[in-house]
Amino acid sequence: MRAIVYDRGGGPDVLRLVDKPVPGPGAGEVRVLVVRSGVNPADWKTRSRAGGSAPAPQVPNQDGSGIIDAVGRGVEPALAGRRVWISEAAYRRPEGTAQEYVIVPERQAACPTARPSTWAPAWASRS
Repeated sequence: MRAIVYDRGGGPDVLRLVDKPVPGPGAGEVRVLVVRSGVNPADWKTRSRAGGSAPAPQVPNQDGSGIIDAVGRGVEPALAGRRVWISEAAYRRPEGTAQEYVIVPERQAACPTARPSTWAPAWASRS
């Protein structure tokens, strides 16, 4: 999968595109196919204050939205296919929403609807 990462503090010039393996959710977690990744002031302030180094590599962006495509042990299987809003994905974790899939604790994926989705990310039709 594609992800944006940084391994040192600074402006947008420290961001780079990398390929990573698609992760699997652990107990109490969900994997979300990211449709939209939100950048807010906390994201760029954290990156700019990272100093000479950051947790290597850090995937930025706390917030986003997408579709749950896998659930870990202890999570209701019926959540798969649900549209969600993701909050604080990178809070005290190295993985934010600036990637194609993100793993978050179930409580950080809010389900605004009760029906599975056919919502597709904008990049899905690209090769």
